[in-house]
Amino acid sequence: MSIFFTILQVLAGLAVTVIVLAQSGKSAGLSGTISGGAETFMSKGKAKSLDAKLAKMTKWFALAFVVLTLVLNLMARSGVGQETAVAEEPAAVTETAETETEAEPAA
Repeated sequence: MSIFFTILQVLAGLAVTVIVLAQSGKSAGLSGTISGGAETFMSKGKAKSLDAKLAKMTKWFALAFVVLTLVLNLMARSGVGQETAVAEEPAAVTETAETETEAEPAA
């Protein structure tokens, strides 16, 4: 189960990265302020533009990434979906080490 959420989180992170890089840069400085104001005034269909769609997609994928991060964190704390790779009996290792030290002859 945690593997499924991890894969979704990686895909959401990659999607956010690609969408942010696909957005056009914002103009800076006084010239950007003047031209940006004229651009929003003149373009009535700004909500349907590609940049607006990309901005909306960025918000949704970022929200999905945060929610998946919280879910994975809660799953890790509760131990859900974790397979143990360590043997259940670590005491056998310590007993073997004790018998080896006792078997050595005293000098």
